[in-house]
Amino acid sequence: MQPQNQFSLFGNVQVNEAEQNSEVKKKREEFATEIRSRERNNIINNKRLAQNNQTNKLPESLPLIPPTLPQELQIALKTQQEQLMKRTFSFEDFPDVLQKIFSTDILQLHYGVTGLRKMLSVESGAPIQQVIDANLVPKLIDMIQKEQIPQLVLEAAWALTNVASGTTQQTQSIIDKGGIYLFVKLLSSQYRDIAEQAVWAIGNIAGDCTQYRDLILRVGGVDPLITIMQNAPNKNTIKHCTWSLSNLCRGKPIPDFKYVKNALPVFCKVIIEETDPEVLTDACWALSYLSDGDNSRLQTVIDSQVIPTLIKLLDHSSLQLVIPTLRILGNVVTGDETQTTYVLNQGLLLKIPKLLSHDKKAIRREACWTISNITAGSSNQVSQVVRDSAILEKLFTLMTTDVEEIVREATWAISNSTKHGGNSDIQLLVQKGLLNVFKQLLEGDDTQTMTVVLEALLNVLKRGDQDFKDDNYYLTQLEQMGVISKIEILQKHQNQSVYQKCFSILEQYYEAESEL
Repeated sequence: MQPQNQFSLFGNVQVNEAEQNSEVKKKREEFATEIRSRERNNIINNKRLAQNNQTNKLPESLPLIPPTLPQELQIALKTQQEQLMKRTFSFEDFPDVLQKIFSTDILQLHYGVTGLRKMLSVESGAPIQQVIDANLVPKLIDMIQKEQIPQLVLEAAWALTNVASGTTQQTQSIIDKGGIYLFVKLLSSQYRDIAEQAVWAIGNIAGDCTQYRDLILRVGGVDPLITIMQNAPNKNTIKHCTWSLSNLCRGKPIPDFKYVKNALPVFCKVIIEETDPEVLTDACWALSYLSDGDNSRLQTVIDSQVIPTLIKLLDHSSLQLVIPTLRILGNVVTGDETQTTYVLNQGLLLKIPKLLSHDKKAIRREACWTISNITAGSSNQVSQVVRDSAILEKLFTLMTTDVEEIVREATWAISNSTKHGGNSDIQLLVQKGLLNVFKQLLEGDDTQTMTVVLEALLNVLKRGDQDFKDDNYYLTQLEQMGVISKIEILQKHQNQSVYQKCFSILEQYYEAESEL
């Protein structure tokens, strides 16, 4: 384990309406978190293999075989490097490579570590465990720490990067020897190839689990990555840095924002300027985590001018990109009235009908969740949703025909409208058939949906008291439709929440007696 004294080498490292609305917007987050976490992990490759065929590199500003070496050794190393680039290695070469790595001869050492790197860079069947069992991890780390010849440092770092692409236990073998501290230091290397190799390693280690991610964050891994991105010589560097930085910002529990806050505007800039779907996907997933926070964080997203770009990306053909994009926008509309209004003014609602009709369940779910956050806002924002006939029609369809998970999310969106919309909005909802939809949902088996529907019905009835005085039209309609009779039956439901909601309606509008 890295000695404790080496840590410093790598950096020091009463409720008002707005609050009530915020609570409504966040109310179902616990339910949604597990699903979205699963979706993210299924889509994004958290680890990536640093393969032998990396291309499009620019010439090093500093030579990896330095001119300070004896000229004969320089020539020999360069010649051997060219030969090794053309040669393939298999596991049959492992004994020879192993012997050469432990040699004191520079040329033998160079041959061994390069051969090992090439063996570890294959698509499948890389001898990661054999490397660990042969005690090569400490040897490779020692080779990096000595910093004698940059080319050897690069090859050793490259080999360790691919060890870190293995299992958690295999990655742990690097961490136990101080690998995290070492790779964070290498991010600031004056040799561009070495720094970029450290980017890969950091991405692999952070992508393994949140514990490793947090170790990297605590020793200051974010800012050096950002520096590399800001000075990137080509698109490949931006691509690799975006992926690596994304792995430092994602995961549940979410990272402490103080460690990753500087990455937020960087990801916004990437989303605005880049076109590569893979880069955009990594950036959007990272921003979907970073934008899950308080209003000051949401304002940073808005101030970056990324919202119009995000709304355009909702039309992208890549499902992997649309999901996190919609998630970011859904986060931003959990903000205050001004923040939500800004997003709506950029044309978000124009994209929603298509998303509500998407053949992928994940898209429909996120679209419903986003709408539910809007309808938990001001009455003006609710009106924009309710008076959009395309959105309302899609929501009613989802509530009556989709799978349980989507039915629940769509019902939340409408339920929030009954609480936060104006009386005229409630009248419109009823005219469009809301009570019939609610009647159908009360015939179902999902107690969570039943509870939401019953709460919404009580909201509707209260608005009827305001609008119709002595003769509540909504109550009369519910009686004629048989909904009140259904509520009487549901009063005997074994679910306590369903019972209590039913009792509240019957107690307020009839002479119900509690059985408690």
